[in-house]
Order: sequence, then C-alpha cells, then structure tokens
Amino acid sequence: MSTGRFGNRALKFVDAYSMGLNGRQAVWASRKYHGHRVLPMSILEELDNANIV
Repeated sequence: MSTGRFGNRALKFVDAYSMGLNGRQAVWASRKYHGHRVLPMSILEELDNANIV
C-alpha cells in the first residue's frame, strides 16, 4: 500500500501524538526521520538530548 508523501507525513504525526509528543516535538521528529513512516521508540530520549521541550 503506497501512501505517498502526504500519507507518510500524516502517519508520522499520528505516531508522534500517540507517543505523547506535542506539536513542536512532532515537527522536529518528522524532519529528523523524514524517510520513515513511524518513529523509533528512542525518540523521547533523543528529544531530551536535543533539548526540545
């Protein structure tokens, strides 16, 4: 199933919000993992290291 560029971006935001990220954190994660549909489980640790609140 091909979702296209918009679909991939939407899936990343849905995944980010389900992990408890806020909008700013979701944007940062979406840019960092631009080639992936879902975010890694270590994303919260990476946000802490990058000081993204």
